[in-house]
Amino acid sequence: MDRLKTFGKRGAERRRGMPFSLFIVRYFAYVLFGALFLAGAVVSLIIVAVDSGALYPGNYASINRDAMVGAIEERGTASADDIPSCYRWGVFDESGRLVDGDFDARSEGLAKEFLQDGGIDSVVYSSPFASPVYAARAMLEDGSVCVLVYDFNPDFASKTLRDRLPDPQGFILAVGACLFVAMVALIAMRASHMMRRALSPLVDAAHRIGDRELDFEVINGSVREANDVLDAVDDMRKSLKTSLEAQWAAEQAQRDALSSLAHDLKTPLTIVRGNADLLLESSLDEEQAASARFIGDAACDMEDFIGRIIDVTRSSGGAHPEGRRVACARGLCDEAVREAKALASARGSSFDASIEGVPSDVFVRIDADIVQAVSNLVDNAFEYGASPVTMRCRYASERAADASSDVAGRLEISVEDEGPGFSESALAHASERFYRDDAARMRDGHHGLGLAIASERVRACGGTLALDNTARGARATITLPCFEA
Repeated sequence: MDRLKTFGKRGAERRRGMPFSLFIVRYFAYVLFGALFLAGAVVSLIIVAVDSGALYPGNYASINRDAMVGAIEERGTASADDIPSCYRWGVFDESGRLVDGDFDARSEGLAKEFLQDGGIDSVVYSSPFASPVYAARAMLEDGSVCVLVYDFNPDFASKTLRDRLPDPQGFILAVGACLFVAMVALIAMRASHMMRRALSPLVDAAHRIGDRELDFEVINGSVREANDVLDAVDDMRKSLKTSLEAQWAAEQAQRDALSSLAHDLKTPLTIVRGNADLLLESSLDEEQAASARFIGDAACDMEDFIGRIIDVTRSSGGAHPEGRRVACARGLCDEAVREAKALASARGSSFDASIEGVPSDVFVRIDADIVQAVSNLVDNAFEYGASPVTMRCRYASERAADASSDVAGRLEISVEDEGPGFSESALAHASERFYRDDAARMRDGHHGLGLAIASERVRACGGTLALDNTARGARATITLPCFEA
């Protein structure tokens, strides 16, 4: 009930936002008003052109047809200077041959059909998609016939413009249609921009929750329905945060209990190991001495195993997002190289390291144990591979396809050895806890935790750990996402 009241209260607050239906209607109104404006502009342009004398009105030829026929018959001749541009005209002799005029091919064909019908004036062409075409005849004094062809479209007053330019009405309408399409495209782009802007709070909240960043305030948008979805997302964020905090607390309690148990086991193991050493100092026969040495060695193995369990419990805590910090990618590489060189010096092994193209102005989100994860890889290479061990730090610029992502590139830290390499089974399972590949990686005291710990620490920082073989031996590569300040 409280949850419903809260949602109802939030819903009342969200009513200040614009309904999505109104958002859509607004842009439909833009299109409607724009279309009316363009239609008015087209009509006004035609009216202005007619009033200025640049165009004949569409009905000019029809209204003045009888007067034009009468004037031609009265003169007995037809000439281009006496016939306006709204008419196409041609003179046919008694044999039906065209002897004068300004007919184009289409008009000439229509005029000949008209003469064959024998009418005085009639419709010679009609189509549902175009203005009908009419024809009229005037008898000349030499017995020839002048045929006038016209329609109900505006025409240029200039015959030169009439012959060189498209039909003025169709041309103006085509320009208006192009302007209408451009207007609709601009309105659609504007609507798309406003839609993205209205939904940006929802996208931002989804990305943050996806990155397990749960301590933030959901920002209201400008669309009411989007705000309703934001309410649900905010409730999901709070529920997820509560659930994860409970999970983290339970996991921490388990780790603490396991760590305490491991520490408690160290004391009796120390006693067992000490007593085994005392027995070896006493007078024992060969069989008893072998048993005492076996007890001491087993106690050492158990102490090492317990130490790795404690290490695992510590590394598992790195998945908590509050454990992350921001570090300079170049500084991280420098620190990892120093740790690796110190480890190589302590082992007395051959080691080579390089940092290639890692800038100082890109950063990584890491936890305190990521350098230890790199050291684990180097230590594994020394223990299970062969010298020299090589460490390479490289940076690759890589702008993310998602515009809202701040990932600017990738930092790769690879460790290679010259050993036998990973087996097929190890490539598939080596990063799993307690995995041991007896065929390729079995050594005394190996409990299958080194790569598992490194992999968990890398994943906690949003990165990946990849294993593969080279022509020389085995290679492990840590990849971490980088971002700019």
